[in-house]
Amino acid sequence: MKILPTPLVLSKNLLCGPQPWLLLVDVTIPTEPATKLYLVRNNEDVVYARNTYTAFPFDFTPMKMEGKGEIPTITFRVSNVARSLQSYVEDYEGLIGEEVTLRIVNNAHLGEDYTELTWVFIILSCSVDSQWINFSVGAPNPLRRRFPLYKYNADHCPWRLSSVECKYAGADSTCKRTLADCQLRTGGSNSLNFGGHIGLGQGGIRLV
Repeated sequence: MKILPTPLVLSKNLLCGPQPWLLLVDVTIPTEPATKLYLVRNNEDVVYARNTYTAFPFDFTPMKMEGKGEIPTITFRVSNVARSLQSYVEDYEGLIGEEVTLRIVNNAHLGEDYTELTWVFIILSCSVDSQWINFSVGAPNPLRRRFPLYKYNADHCPWRLSSVECKYAGADSTCKRTLADCQLRTGGSNSLNFGGHIGLGQGGIRLV
């Protein structure tokens, strides 16, 4: 049972409310670094949690339940009349595997806690026509998850150069991601942020 804040319960129970309930969507775009698209199904933009949600035509179909052991899915479709989002679909392989977050909010109470009215999906497939971009979204398939979850390398840093984890602030734009290269570029001052595990042996593979 979902427990909603009192103002939301009162708004929900009104026969005719002065403010609408809105669908907000966050779509992750795998740029470097990753960014998000913020969309609202409305006739004007909305500011929620310090993010501006752009008014945009989109829709969700009811969840499709299968009796064959398949993962339940819904269709999230976005207007493609203006081709506003098609470049993202073309550049990033249909955004398959990326997150889509759906929230239902009340325009009069945007500061309330909407945890119980928030759902996170994964894009499972994508198709495009002249009218709509259709995403099939649902829970991720556990059989497709990476295993093991993390990889530990002795002399390879997983951080992207100048990222929050790396903290490099120099002029270089490329890095070999080795400890020696890290020390060479920073004079040793930034090597504490090296993401490799130098205490591991260099040979063989172990699963932990």
